[in-house]
Amino acid sequence: MQIVDINGEKRECVEIAPDKDYPGFLKIKFVSRFRQNHMYYEWYQKEEFVKNNPQLAHFAKNVASWQEDLGVVTKADKNTLRDNKKNWRKNIFAGYPVWIARGKGEGQLRNILKNTHNTLYIDKDWNVIPDKTSQYVISHNIHNPQAMGNTLPQYDIPKGIKVSQKKSKKPRLKVQKN
Repeated sequence: MQIVDINGEKRECVEIAPDKDYPGFLKIKFVSRFRQNHMYYEWYQKEEFVKNNPQLAHFAKNVASWQEDLGVVTKADKNTLRDNKKNWRKNIFAGYPVWIARGKGEGQLRNILKNTHNTLYIDKDWNVIPDKTSQYVISHNIHNPQAMGNTLPQYDIPKGIKVSQKKSKKPRLKVQKN
């Protein structure tokens, strides 16, 4: 069958199906034009697929919409996170990762087992329990985040370069003649 891809090009595909591992996406199977007997897949976000292919919207009928969210922790314990400002649909984020992006517990990543209207239940205990200073992100786009603390690692300063601090407490680089 023919679809219109993300570049507006018409292409022949052999299969269109919801992707159970990536909510909000359709998995499209193509036959390679260049490699004999080779098949490959591309993923299309539900809304974009339907916009480009309204005549094929029935394939997206049972595809859940992509959900993401973020907020500030109201309270947490060893395996939950609560945000009293939320009113989520039950289990809308089951299977999603949650990342503590700032504040106490920053950098921790856990998987959500289930959720109520304002509480996430996670797969393993927090190493550091988040608190009201903690900000979180729920998204399938989180993969091994490494940003923490907004400080750079220490490096050996090359000979001839001196780091000094003045009253402004802003580090300055100063070239020192040898």
